[in-house]
Amino acid sequence: MAAPISILKNSEGARVETVIAAQVEGGFHIHQSPEHQTPLFQLLQPVTDASHKRDLKQSPPNSACLPGTRKTVIKSITSWASSSVLIKRRHVLWLYGYAGCGKSAIAQEVCKRVHGGSRLLGSFFFYRNAGDRSSMGRLPNTLANQMATTIPETGSFIKDAIEAAPDLLGREADSGPGLSLTARIQGLVYDPFRAVVERRVFAKWSLSTPYLIVIDGLDECEDKEDVKAFLNCTLEFFEQNPQIPLRVLITSRIEQHIQPRLHVDGVLLKNLADHCSNNDIAAFMNIVFQDAIKGDPIILAYIRENGAWPSPPDLHKLVEHIGGSFIFASTLVDFIFSPTSPNDHSTPMDRLPLALNINPGLDALYSQTLSRSVGLPHFSNIISTLTLLAEPLPVIGIAELLELRVYEVVRVLLDLQAIIQVPGTDDGPVTFCHTSLRDFLSSESRSGRFFVPPSFHSRLYTDCLRCELRARQATPRVELLQRQPTAAVHYSLKYREARHWNPSKPFFGVAGLGKIVQMQREMLELHPDRAIVLSHLGTALYTLAEQDRSRSDHVEGAISTYREALALRTSTPPHPARFPLLTNLGFALTMLFERTGNAAHLEEAISMYREALDLRPPPSLDRPISLGNLAGAIDIQFKYTRNLPHLEEVISLHREALDLRPYPHPDRHLSLNNLGAALYIRYEKTQSIEDIDETISLMRECLGYLPAFSIHRQGALTNLSVFLRSLYEKKRSLDDLEEAITYSRELVAEYYPIGHEDHKQALVELGIQLQLHFEATGNQDDLDEITQLWGEVEEGI
Repeated sequence: MAAPISILKNSEGARVETVIAAQVEGGFHIHQSPEHQTPLFQLLQPVTDASHKRDLKQSPPNSACLPGTRKTVIKSITSWASSSVLIKRRHVLWLYGYAGCGKSAIAQEVCKRVHGGSRLLGSFFFYRNAGDRSSMGRLPNTLANQMATTIPETGSFIKDAIEAAPDLLGREADSGPGLSLTARIQGLVYDPFRAVVERRVFAKWSLSTPYLIVIDGLDECEDKEDVKAFLNCTLEFFEQNPQIPLRVLITSRIEQHIQPRLHVDGVLLKNLADHCSNNDIAAFMNIVFQDAIKGDPIILAYIRENGAWPSPPDLHKLVEHIGGSFIFASTLVDFIFSPTSPNDHSTPMDRLPLALNINPGLDALYSQTLSRSVGLPHFSNIISTLTLLAEPLPVIGIAELLELRVYEVVRVLLDLQAIIQVPGTDDGPVTFCHTSLRDFLSSESRSGRFFVPPSFHSRLYTDCLRCELRARQATPRVELLQRQPTAAVHYSLKYREARHWNPSKPFFGVAGLGKIVQMQREMLELHPDRAIVLSHLGTALYTLAEQDRSRSDHVEGAISTYREALALRTSTPPHPARFPLLTNLGFALTMLFERTGNAAHLEEAISMYREALDLRPPPSLDRPISLGNLAGAIDIQFKYTRNLPHLEEVISLHREALDLRPYPHPDRHLSLNNLGAALYIRYEKTQSIEDIDETISLMRECLGYLPAFSIHRQGALTNLSVFLRSLYEKKRSLDDLEEAITYSRELVAEYYPIGHEDHKQALVELGIQLQLHFEATGNQDDLDEITQLWGEVEEGI
């Protein structure tokens, strides 16, 4: 008899983690005033520090091409950008390459040159952990605003679109459902541009020289699904409008969510590694050395006595050592011309030979630089904070958040300026010179003792909560954002729940969560909006109940807290926060049912999910998730009642969710798995061939969405393997059985190796399938493998 297998692997349902109850005070809000009476800039609220005209020192990347460098690749790109779409049909160019090879500097230079010819429609330089510049949310608004400046005629079309659909402006996460990124980029940028160029007079001369949009650092955007949506929307727009006078330059590293969408016929590919020459590095180093020598009397004195410095052979060695990496060249320059510490009395001439011995891999450089400060007090907390912040804080903000003195933060950062950009004032943002430093610090295998663990999010969450609590104790029951809060308080209000809560939950522990609950209770007496704090308190109590299963009072506290918050969120039309509160109350009631067995709790949970679903009519983006929550609760009810109408409703709900996630929706595989699992349960009850056939079809499609590295593939393989064995037992088709064996082998090899707690169970399932295959074919190899498998199983008993 088969070992028990979990059928609902990776299904959505009552355990969907939505911290959608987290409401963030402040942020970007849409004011519904008559759009045609409001200036376009005020309507769009673009990101003002994202274009090529931003202050590079304040808003990295601080990258620019020095005169005489990168000439070939820049000429190639500007030639493509300015060529007629009647001649060169590929509208999109993807410039890709490794970290630090100069992509942003080239994008900056291309913008400058095209802007000079009044053909730059817009530019957006993404930068990780830089607030709105690390997400797609404000990209449509920003490009639309820039486009209206370049082509004023588009302004009226943009305003008309906003008047017809105000949600084109975007909405905060806690403000209810909004339009998709595809609809927004189409409505605010592509459609208005097309409307203008379709005017005949305009079109005649615009065809010869297209406009250009530059998107730099697409890999720096944290919204991977929205990145895919943007690329799909852009490519589809050009497929439908092959002669539109517009080109899009995209720069990024090669990332899994980007490469498949840009490595297509309609995109011109350019690998920057093919254009990183030593000549460019030599020109860069010559300019840097000449500038440094002019202002340094010590170097000038050395040259008068010893001749040229650096000598041509040394400069040649340095260029060869750099190997085409501009980020490595920049960091070596900082190393040569900046003392390692106040007690370092060496000269640039002394440090040049040392630079030639530094490993050209940036990891070694990062380790060497960080080691200068590692022994200082608070080093780890300061570096960890810089790594995990959602957007940069100034020195004074870091100090306030960590409850340190400003000089303690400055002391740590002082010797790290080769890799961390420290402003000259306490109120300028502290930023990494290159985002590869964040990648380095986030990888334990690379950074070793400098590793920043994800658990530090819990420290940041607690620090943010304390920071806000101190501010509210000083000015109770007032809106802090109206009082011009400090940078640390503003950060805490904006990002505590949105950025740091979810990653923190596994690391708090019962004692840590108890402190969070206590601080949230204190906040209740100080916050002007009691419902917001009740929502956060309920989520903390629910999480505490998940971790401390010995008591029921935590989940009961979460339920009463959510109920009180709901009572404060009754309005017409429904308050935007009512949906997440209903959903989270449903989670808590379901948990209480599982612990007490009281069916009334589950019935109330289902009623909460039904009301939440009513608040998300089609085509709401949240409706598939809400459908999954309701289906999950009714599925639990079916397991207790075995009432077939309950199962029928589960299937119906999953079908609707699947319809709302058409190809290529990124979550379609979840609905496929959910519906397949529910149909299989009905098949076990009714033995309907139609059900098992549809189940297999759905699960095969589901597996097709999940490459080897996907965290969901394991569950899909498990389900499909079991379902195929059931189909074989019904139809006796060897093809089905052999397909099941293939999946079981992958599970044993890739997901349940020796030592895994489920290794034995996976071996048993594979053994059962091989036994069936042997009985059908008499293949001796099957029998030999079965004997070996049972031996392994017995050894593990």
